[in-house]
Amino acid sequence: MLVQNQDLIQKTLTAEKQVSSGNNDTVLYQLPDGWFTILTLLQGSCRIEGQDSHGQRSIALVPGDICRIAPNNLIRLSPTAPSYRPFEVACIRLPADVLRSEMDTRPDTAAQDLSTLHTLRFFDPHIASMAPILLDAQDADTDDHYATSAAHYLAAYLLHPQRATPSRSGCLSPQQLRAVTAYMHEHLASVITLDDLAKEAVLSRYHFIRLFAATTGKTPLQYLTELRIDTARQHLAVGTEPISQVGRRCGFPSPENFARVFRKHVGCSPSQYRRRAAPGRLRAEAGPSLSPSGSGSAVRP
Repeated sequence: MLVQNQDLIQKTLTAEKQVSSGNNDTVLYQLPDGWFTILTLLQGSCRIEGQDSHGQRSIALVPGDICRIAPNNLIRLSPTAPSYRPFEVACIRLPADVLRSEMDTRPDTAAQDLSTLHTLRFFDPHIASMAPILLDAQDADTDDHYATSAAHYLAAYLLHPQRATPSRSGCLSPQQLRAVTAYMHEHLASVITLDDLAKEAVLSRYHFIRLFAATTGKTPLQYLTELRIDTARQHLAVGTEPISQVGRRCGFPSPENFARVFRKHVGCSPSQYRRRAAPGRLRAEAGPSLSPSGSGSAVRP
């Protein structure tokens, strides 16, 4: 499905919902020059592929994240493997001229041009919560005054200098913690180093380790190992792929390492756990459990 939206002329702000049909159905967004787009996930899960300041990337989008698309960029959305379930996204578009006008009147803005606002993932629950409101307003056929006001509000909000949410003394900010844990989820099958995680938090390795432990009560190694074990439990309970493949998918370097670490955390082998777990009864968990910390090659110093 290609969303080009060439019929946006003379409109101030538009909002619409796009629904994938699942089965690896993809949605492509390509807007003409003069329009800035904000995407946010409404239901399900999906991956975003495109180019931003970090290069060509494919990353997961979860509720609370938004994707900010500068004019003339192509973005591809696809269902998350292996289930390929349908997903819904809200697409909000506002004229680039509104943003440029706001730049001219706000000398303190952090953005110098629209390309500096372009990013595939940015945690912004405020804009994410606005998306359903704007969809309802468009369905109610509100007048253009509402759309104009909403467009100028969004422009002012996007261009305001970004300030991190104040964190507790000696802890990671919510944005830093979310960036680090999202990186863990996205690269679970790969080797993840402490330097990788510290880079996501924009900290030195020493300060990252100290602040992460103060925030979560666990070292990065403990947290990541527990995340890998919890993900493996879900795959074992509801999937049919070989146990060795589950281990590789979750980032364990060998079947022996997977079996050893799994038994230490869960109390039985992966094969025993699969036999005991009734399909559909294992509750999907959003993050690591509070199981005891264990050893494994989850993070390399």
